[in-house]
Amino acid sequence: MCEREVNTLLRGRGQFGRWGRGLVLAPLLATACSVAANLSSSEILGEVDRIVRVEPGTESPQITYAPRAAVSQFYMRWPITYPFRWLFGAVFGRDHEVELGNPAEHVRELLRELPDETGDDLIAGAAGVSRCGWIAEFDHHEQSRIVAVDGLAQLAQQLGLEVFTGPFDQFGLPADAARITPARAVLQTGRPDGRDARTWHEAARQSYAEALAAISERPLADRVERLQLVEDLTALAQAETDVLLRAAVAAALRRSMRHQLEGTFRDVLRDRRSGGVDLRLTVMEQVRRLAGGKAASLLLALMVATPDQLARGEPRFESDALIQLRLIHYCGQLRGEPLHTGVKLPGQKDWDVTTPAEFLVTTILNEQAYYSKLRTPALAALSWSLGRARIDPDPTWVRQWNDERRP
Repeated sequence: MCEREVNTLLRGRGQFGRWGRGLVLAPLLATACSVAANLSSSEILGEVDRIVRVEPGTESPQITYAPRAAVSQFYMRWPITYPFRWLFGAVFGRDHEVELGNPAEHVRELLRELPDETGDDLIAGAAGVSRCGWIAEFDHHEQSRIVAVDGLAQLAQQLGLEVFTGPFDQFGLPADAARITPARAVLQTGRPDGRDARTWHEAARQSYAEALAAISERPLADRVERLQLVEDLTALAQAETDVLLRAAVAAALRRSMRHQLEGTFRDVLRDRRSGGVDLRLTVMEQVRRLAGGKAASLLLALMVATPDQLARGEPRFESDALIQLRLIHYCGQLRGEPLHTGVKLPGQKDWDVTTPAEFLVTTILNEQAYYSKLRTPALAALSWSLGRARIDPDPTWVRQWNDERRP
């Protein structure tokens, strides 16, 4: 219950006075001003679906927000009425239609709460992944995309998805259309709601399991299709009645969610438009959490300029100081073999592979001025990684060390 709703309850009760009203408001405002407070995952998902619309666009889908929508009543969210919320909902209605002053912020509050409500439930978590995925991919609000990215990472951790863990020799390679088309046909004819018990035998079951594996083995090339596959497999997992197939469809759903998250994060990191620095910083932090010790090398591989970017005259790595400082920070946390190990992604040449040590050295030697924003942090990072007792601001030692370690 927020102040507006409390004011309604207290209207006409002047005997409370200013101090009495404050005593009532203080605990209520502290515990239940979020539009998502005490809502279940299904209630949050339903509210998101009533507000967020995915509409066709000229080049990609467009995310729009309904200015008016049905949202939960305050007694469905207020802790004091929580024990009786179902009774109140049945008698007075669980939601009501209102004008939303800022529908995008309303949805952000819902998405912030969603992972806590889904927990490790596969179906609810997959539904959350698809909602966060659409916004992370196609929304024009940067803050909404940041919230969705955080939600995707939290959901992945709760569901135990093995994202950004390697091996990376086939990372991001798209699925073969020659395998996807027949797999789609098998899944369509074998859907749980359309099976004929008279023809559903072991061979059909095996064919269905193989189709699940084929359609989720590699990521689909199109962003929309990746999200739609997560939604389709979520529906199949929820409807599956064959106990022998539940594990197969759950595994396919997990793979499709992993591909969707990795693809979204990769696309964000490679988009160097200046307006998305905060978004890219958020993705970088989430990749570090998900990838662990390989994160710095993986980020360098994901963020190195593509051939098209190099052809346009863009630098090898993004020149934004905040992005550079974050990479320096991650590389400077490594010692030993991880410091000297790079990641090579499919399609990249040997010269595309940059180790954390090489990134720090290049940053130090390319920054010419002593007042550079990057040289001193990179010197400090490399000094710590190499176990040096002191930080020498003269980069001569870096050049000498780099020359000595080369074969």
